[in-house]
Amino acid sequence: MSTTALPTYDDVVKRYEPVIGLETHVELGTKTKMFCGCPTTFGAEPNTQVCPVCLGLPGSLPVANRAAIEATIRIGLALNCSIAEWSRFARKNYFYPDMPKNFQT
Repeated sequence: MSTTALPTYDDVVKRYEPVIGLETHVELGTKTKMFCGCPTTFGAEPNTQVCPVCLGLPGSLPVANRAAIEATIRIGLALNCSIAEWSRFARKNYFYPDMPKNFQT
């Protein structure tokens, strides 16, 4: 059995720099979705504003919505945020209860 003492709060603060990240979700007023050209008309019939990209079908390739990216940058600048030079979007396939297709961009 190890008898190593736990570090004190002061020891931890001296050794590590706390970094806090925030994930923010917003609904932008764009006419199309973030990763495809499908409309976002409120009140439309179910399943009428979808395409192979929305459905996560194999071989479909998402394209980022330029208007959404520009709006996001404007929001960031208005909040005095640092804007990254580039971003990478990845398609993830994993099980999660609120994703019945186990697919997310």
